[in-house]
Amino acid sequence: MSADGPQIQFDTKNLRATLQRVKEEQGPRVLRNLRRNLRAVGDDIIAGQRQELSAPPPGVAQRAGKKVVRVKPRDGRKGYLRTVNVYEAKSAKRSRSTNLRGSIKRNLRTRVVAGKTRSGIRIEAVKTPSTNGGKKYDMAKVWNKKTFRHPAFGGRGQYVTQYGQPYWWKPISKGAKKAGAQAEKAIADALNGKG
Repeated sequence: MSADGPQIQFDTKNLRATLQRVKEEQGPRVLRNLRRNLRAVGDDIIAGQRQELSAPPPGVAQRAGKKVVRVKPRDGRKGYLRTVNVYEAKSAKRSRSTNLRGSIKRNLRTRVVAGKTRSGIRIEAVKTPSTNGGKKYDMAKVWNKKTFRHPAFGGRGQYVTQYGQPYWWKPISKGAKKAGAQAEKAIADALNGKG
């Protein structure tokens, strides 16, 4: 996914210099193994995200009313009241499918980036495009929301609110420490010639 899309990045101290050092001291074979091992650090997180996406699909969100909530801005401004919609789940007819969740699952990946301006290990949801009237939407990002609006299939100008399926952050919070430790261990092993 693009840099502004969902991603998690493990901050490894100057990964580019580390990869260059491994290449010079241990050779290209160990460097290839290190890169493969670094790409594998996100496998558990991605498996958790795919499991979240494999849950039963959510239904249509039908507005059931409104409620007033207190909003406290993070930047220290004075709090205020806001009216928000309240939704209840309604079963959706699944007569046709675009296989969106399957596409998102296929496009989850771990990247090792070692460029001059950026370096690190990132878990990304590669952009899953959907076009509507000439506009492109990143559906991997949209599907992660609690609710979203979209045009109804076959309905001209009619929009529906649908529940999304937040799949991104829960597996990351469970597996980030383990993935970071795996990355550090893979780098240490490669520098010691064990890779």
